[in-house]
Amino acid sequence: MTQYLDGYDYDAIHERAREVIANPKRLKKSAVDKYMNYYETKCSESKRTIEAAKAYIPGGIQHNLANNYPFALNCVKAEGAYLYDVDGNKYIDFLNAGGPTILGNNYPPVKEAVKKAIDEIGNLTGLYGEFETDLAKKIMQYFPSVERFRMLMTGTEACMVAIRLARAYTGKLNMIKVKGCYHGFTDQLIYEIRSIGTGSEAAVGVPDECLKYISGVMPNDIEDLERQFEENEKNGGTALFITEPIGQDSGALPLTKKYQKRVRELCDQYGAVLIYDEVVSAFRIGMGGAQELWGIRPDLTVFGKVMAGGYPGAGGVGGKAEIMGQLTAGLTLGKSNKVMAGGTITANPISCVAGYTAICELEKTDAHKKLAAAADKFTRQVADIADKYKIPAMIFNQESILHIDLNAFQHVASFPEFSRQEVEERIAACMHLMHEYAMAMCAEGIIVAGGNKTYINLQTIDVLDDALDAYERVFSQYE
Repeated sequence: MTQYLDGYDYDAIHERAREVIANPKRLKKSAVDKYMNYYETKCSESKRTIEAAKAYIPGGIQHNLANNYPFALNCVKAEGAYLYDVDGNKYIDFLNAGGPTILGNNYPPVKEAVKKAIDEIGNLTGLYGEFETDLAKKIMQYFPSVERFRMLMTGTEACMVAIRLARAYTGKLNMIKVKGCYHGFTDQLIYEIRSIGTGSEAAVGVPDECLKYISGVMPNDIEDLERQFEENEKNGGTALFITEPIGQDSGALPLTKKYQKRVRELCDQYGAVLIYDEVVSAFRIGMGGAQELWGIRPDLTVFGKVMAGGYPGAGGVGGKAEIMGQLTAGLTLGKSNKVMAGGTITANPISCVAGYTAICELEKTDAHKKLAAAADKFTRQVADIADKYKIPAMIFNQESILHIDLNAFQHVASFPEFSRQEVEERIAACMHLMHEYAMAMCAEGIIVAGGNKTYINLQTIDVLDDALDAYERVFSQYE
């Protein structure tokens, strides 16, 4: 039986996850030793600099994606399909900074547009520039649900503002989210993040009161969804429902179209604002994001990452004019019914010009058609290698987001037969296997995200045969 799965078939993916969890395979000890030796001998300068950084930076790193095993790599160059470390090693980039560099690293047309903007406008003025409107119009061109758009600095900020807008618009307080989805690290949305069943575990330093109005529902469980809306109705109603529309962790637990349609119906029925967090999926799943894929219009959409072409300042929120019209335009003095949102570096020339140019380049290059064809073929080829070596795995793709998953740790907590202790033990075991896998891929010349998610960009299409050879080398060492 082929390991390749339909990336939107939750039931099939979830059932395969059960098999993977029950029958894990791991790298041979000799392979682990070999790859550990690679890090120690070939990445020694990375190790030295990361250790030195710990005297100045907590843990030595400042980005979750940099948390490599057994230690982080010091990247000194990014170009096209590749990343280069301080020791001179070259890697195929399947990390793509978590998704936004869909055109490739340091993509020349975007880089030149940014240079021109810096030469002519500078990096920051504090005044309005037409480039702000250029980007907003481009986003609205592909997202019909966006009647007005507001640039911010991060997806985390955008989620925060979206919540304020929804509450101001509805006059209600309660929020519903899908368990395990990540919407940034604000005090309220830090509930049930990254893994199902975590509750408030990640809310260290957050007062309990901040989590008073949020609840989580199981992915694709329509009964649970309906029950939560009904429960909230007894306590003032639901202000908003927020979700990653392709599902938790860039679609590792994909949401179904049937579920999404019911969410839309319930939001309409109960007068709640539907918020799609398309930080990952906008311009990555397709030009119109996941909402185009599902044929569903959210009331608000959160943007980030690719919206600025991989440049800093990647955040924004857009949606219905009547909801977005509640936002302040700059500062207001005295009593105001407007929702406050600001940011000195918001909508700066660099991020707006980079984002506008990146979207234009996606159009010009027909990138999504090329990426979809390459991703479909490559993912199936990787699945064939897993079959060859009899490795239980979940291998599927949602356009250019690939999931090559040999441990299924995101699914563990979704099986009700596991006790909380069993969930914690199994997740720990899965995470260890995932770290070893990511280490092996790195030593064979590919940087992947967290060992499971894999993003390809327009430039990596030309090096997928080399990548396939690396997967063969790694999979051949499983037992």
